[in-house]
Amino acid sequence: MIFEKLPLQFDVAKLCAHLRRHVLHLPAQMESEFFGGWSVLSSDGKFSDGWKPGALAFEPTFMPGASLDEKMSAIGVKRSAAYIHPTEICEGYMRQVIDTIRDSGLHPMRARISMLKSGGQSSVHRDAPEGEYAVRLHIPLMTNEECTFNCEEGSAHLPADGSTYLLRVNRVHQVVNFGDSDRYHLIMSVRDTKALSQFHRFPTTN
Repeated sequence: MIFEKLPLQFDVAKLCAHLRRHVLHLPAQMESEFFGGWSVLSSDGKFSDGWKPGALAFEPTFMPGASLDEKMSAIGVKRSAAYIHPTEICEGYMRQVIDTIRDSGLHPMRARISMLKSGGQSSVHRDAPEGEYAVRLHIPLMTNEECTFNCEEGSAHLPADGSTYLLRVNRVHQVVNFGDSDRYHLIMSVRDTKALSQFHRFPTTN
């Protein structure tokens, strides 16, 4: 399974209007030539926080013998649970979306508007160790059919139709945009503690 669609639907037109009115005039925080964006929930309440790439921490050749927390500290990133404070762009309908996701029991963290420029692609990477629960929620805002999420299970395009998707990011994957327009998604780390999904539930112990 590449992704799971949730029973949550949002107004993409309102989100895109918010993007144009409150976000695009702000400087994008670029992780690479093609990838960057703006934080909706951050560790310090600023939209510029939380954009240091952390995938290096999950490479076995990086700081062998060190703990994950030591590796993350060395590259200046924090655990997702630190990124829960609303930023300047978390207002209006955007705030309603975050509140709805939180009220559903998904515990949104490190929410951000992610931009992948036309012709760009991410590195082939994973965002957590293979055995760790690491799930991202995606709401596509502006996209094209040449934008895909690729992993060993195949390739999938997520349309901007108001749907909400869950994807596991502890597996090796890559995101590409071979279209002629930039791609914008609202994405965030989540924990499904109330069994809203079928295949992405946060493990609990009884």
